[in-house]
Amino acid sequence: MSKRILWKDAWQAITRSFGRFVAIFLLMAVSALALIGLKITGPDMRQSATSFFAQHQLADTTITSNYGLDKQDQKIIRQQNGVKKVDFGYLQDSTIKQTNQTLRIFSKTNGISSWQLVGGHLPRHDNEITISYLLKGRYHRGQWITLKQSGSLSHRRFKIVGFVRSSEYLDRTDIGQATVGTGQLNGVAVVKKSAFKTGTAYTIARITYRRTAKMNPYSTSYRDDVETKQNQLKKALDRHGRVKYQSMKQQLALADQQLQTAKNQLSVAQQMGLATDADAGQLEQQTTGLAQKHCQLKQLGQPSYTVNDRTSNPGYAIYQSNAERVDILANVFPVLLFAIAALVSLTTMTRFVEEERIKIGTLKALGYSNLDTAKKFTLFSLLSSSLGVIVGAAGGFFVLPKIIFQAYAANSTLSSFYEQFSWPLLLTTWLIAILCTTGAALWALHRDLKAQPAALLLPKPPKGGSRILLEHWHWLWSQLSFNCKVTMRNLFRYKSRALMTIFGVAGCTGLLVMGFGIRDSLSGISNIEYSRIIKYDLVAVQNNAAAAQSKQRLQTVLNDKNVKGHTGVYYQQLTKKAGEDHAVQQISMIVPQNKKSFSRYFAIKNRQTQKSLPLNDHGVVISEKLARLLNAKVGSTIRLKDDAGNWHSMKVSGIMEMYIGHYIVMSPQAYQHIFSQKYQVNAQLITLKKTNDLQQISRQLIQTGAVLGINQNVNNQRTIDNTMGSLNRVMIILIGMAALLALVVIYNLSNINVEERMRELSTIKVLGFYDQEVTLYIYRETVILSLIGILFGYLVGIGLHRFIILSLPPANAMFDPTMTLANFIASALIPAVITAGVAMMMHRKIRNVDMLDALSSVD
Repeated sequence: MSKRILWKDAWQAITRSFGRFVAIFLLMAVSALALIGLKITGPDMRQSATSFFAQHQLADTTITSNYGLDKQDQKIIRQQNGVKKVDFGYLQDSTIKQTNQTLRIFSKTNGISSWQLVGGHLPRHDNEITISYLLKGRYHRGQWITLKQSGSLSHRRFKIVGFVRSSEYLDRTDIGQATVGTGQLNGVAVVKKSAFKTGTAYTIARITYRRTAKMNPYSTSYRDDVETKQNQLKKALDRHGRVKYQSMKQQLALADQQLQTAKNQLSVAQQMGLATDADAGQLEQQTTGLAQKHCQLKQLGQPSYTVNDRTSNPGYAIYQSNAERVDILANVFPVLLFAIAALVSLTTMTRFVEEERIKIGTLKALGYSNLDTAKKFTLFSLLSSSLGVIVGAAGGFFVLPKIIFQAYAANSTLSSFYEQFSWPLLLTTWLIAILCTTGAALWALHRDLKAQPAALLLPKPPKGGSRILLEHWHWLWSQLSFNCKVTMRNLFRYKSRALMTIFGVAGCTGLLVMGFGIRDSLSGISNIEYSRIIKYDLVAVQNNAAAAQSKQRLQTVLNDKNVKGHTGVYYQQLTKKAGEDHAVQQISMIVPQNKKSFSRYFAIKNRQTQKSLPLNDHGVVISEKLARLLNAKVGSTIRLKDDAGNWHSMKVSGIMEMYIGHYIVMSPQAYQHIFSQKYQVNAQLITLKKTNDLQQISRQLIQTGAVLGINQNVNNQRTIDNTMGSLNRVMIILIGMAALLALVVIYNLSNINVEERMRELSTIKVLGFYDQEVTLYIYRETVILSLIGILFGYLVGIGLHRFIILSLPPANAMFDPTMTLANFIASALIPAVITAGVAMMMHRKIRNVDMLDALSSVD
C-alpha cells in the first residue's frame, strides 16, 4: 500500500463518517463562536467608545460653579499642571414654548467635546440652533422655535439648522435634570458662543490633559491620574472661592455703610429743605438693589465648584459597565461550552479509533509506522476542528460582537462599531480545539498502537457480563420486566458512554438554567424597586434659602388635589471608594422627618424575611449591595464622606432590600449624633394620585422658585428597564447557543450509541422485535441518562447562576437571586424535546438497518 493510497483512505474516511465529521465541526464552531465572540466584544465596545471620544476630544474634566467662572477661576484652571487644552463656554436650560420640551443649550466648543453632525450644519449666526438628533422626529430643519426662558441668551427665537450627536450625552433616555420646565431634560442643543450675552461669567469649563491623551480611558491609571488632577484643581478653586466670598461680603458691608451714610446725609438735607424727590428715589433704588444682592448672596451661599470626570456624562458609566458585563460572561460561558465539546469530542474520536481497529492492525502488520497509521485520524480531526474554528471565528469576530453591541446600543447614542481581529485569540482557540479533537484521537490511538498486530486483527471481545447492584435486591429485581432488566444492565455495562451522556446533557442544561435564571433575576427588578420598595413618584429638592413667597407657593402645590401625599426628609449624597476597582460609589442618604409616615413612601425591609427594619437613635440601615461592597454586617462600623470632604463613622443597625443604587437611611436623632448638626428638612418625597399628572406637578414645583431640582422615578425606571433589557437580549443569544450545543451533543452521543451497538440491535430484530421496540430498547437508556443529566444540570446551573448574579451586576446594583419554576421547566424541556427529536431520527435509521449485513460484519 503506497503513501498515496494512505492519503486516499484518509480522505475517504471523512465521507464514510461524514455525520461524525459534521458533529465535531459543529461542536468546535459553536465553542469558537462563543469564546471568540464574547472575549472580543468587550474590547470592541471599549474601542468603539474610545475612538469616538478621541475623534471628538471628549473633555477629561468639566468644571461648573454656582457663581460662574470669573477671570481668577479661569487663570487657576489654565495654570493647572498637565493641562493640554481648556475651553470656556456657556450653558442655559430653557423650555421650548411650542412643545414644552426642555433643552440644555450649550455654546459651540472650540475642539473639546465637539459635536458630531448628523444632518444640516452647525450654527453660523446668533439666531441659529442645532439640536440633538434624538429629537429629529419632533422638529425639522428650517423650523423656528421660541424659548420661554432666555436667561443669558441674547435671543428667544432660534431657527433649527441641523441635528447633532453629543459626545457628552451617551444615553438615549437619561439626559439629566434641569432647572426649568418639568425639571427633566428632553435633549441638548448648541448655538454660537456669541449667541450668549457678553460680559457674563462663563458657566462651564472643559479640560483635556496631556498625559491622558495616550491612555486607555477605561483603565485604572487613567482614572487615578484624572482624579489626582481634579483633587488638586478643586482645592485651588475652593481656596479662591473662600477668598471671593469674603470679598463679596466685605463689598456688601462697605456698600451698606455707604448707603447708611447717604441716608444720614439725605435726612439732614431733608431737615434743611435741600433734598429733592429725585434724591430720595435714587436712594430707594440703591436700597432695593443692595437688598437684592444680599438675598442673592444668601441664596447662593459660599461659592462651590463642581469638578466632574467623564463618568458624570449621562450614559458613559452605563456603557462602560455593559462592556464589563460581557467580559464576565466571557470568562464563564465559553469555558463550559468548550468543556462539554471536549468531552463529546473525546467520545466521538475514541469510537472512531475503535471502529478502525482492524485497519490499524493491518497497517502495522504491513510494516507501516505509527505516524502513517495516525495520518487518517490526524487529518480527520484537524480538518473538522479547524473548519469549525474558522466558521466559529468568523461569526465570533464579525457577527456576534455586532449583535451584542446593537443590543446595548439600543439605549446608547454611540452608533459606530469598530470590529477588531486578534491573532492571539484565534490561535489560542484553535489550539484548544486541536487538543479537544486531535489530542483526543491520538490519546485513543496510543493504546492501539502499543498492541500487537495479531491482537488488533481480531475483533475486540465484548464486555463480560456481571451482576449489577439491583440484582442483589431480589424483591425489586423480580418485579422488573425483561426490557427494564436489559436497560439496567446496559446502563452499568457501558459506564463511560453513560457518563459522557450525563455530563454532556448536564452541561447544556446547566447553561440553560443559568441563562434563564439570569433572565429571571433581571425581569421585574425595576417593578420591585419602584412599587414594593420606593413608593413615591418624585423627589423635590427644596431651596431653603428661597423667599417666603416662594415657600408658600411650594406649600400650595404640595396641597394640590392631584398630590396624594408628601413627607419631608433630609437628603444628601455621600461617597465611598469601594469594589474591586475602588471606584467612587454615590450613596443617597435619606433622613425621614416622621418615621411612621415615611414607611408609606419607602420600605425598609430585610430581603429574606421581608420584615420591617427599625431606625434607632444611633445606627443606620444600609442597602444590601453597599453592605457587600463594604463587607459590612449588622454591628459593623462604616466610614463615608460628605460633599464637604468630611468623613463620618456610623454603625450598621440593619441591611435592607434594594436592587438599584446605594442607600443609607437613619433617624433624625442618629443624624444629629453622627453629623453633629441640627436636623433640617431639605426635600419632599411626593406621591401622586395619577401618574399622568407627573409632568404637570413637576412643572408647577419648578415654577414655585423654592425647588432646586426634581428626580422622577419614571426616568430612573426607564433607565433600569433599558439596561436590563439590553442584558436580557444578550442572554437570549447565549440561551440559543446553549440549545444549539445541546442539539449537537445529544445527536452525536445518540448516533454513537446506535452505531456502536448495531450488531446488538440487528440481533434483537432477528429475534422478532418490532422496529418501535428496537428503538425503545436502546432509547430507554438515553432517556434515563438524559433525565439524570438534567437533574445534575440543575445543580450546575444553580451554581453558575449564583456566581453570575454576584459578579455580573454593576457596582451600584444587584440582581434578584430567586429562580422561578418556569426556568427549570424550560431548561428541562429543551433537551427533552431535542432528545425526542433525535429519537425519531434514530428510529428511522434503525428501521432501515440491513440485519444480515450487520450480523455478518466482523465488528
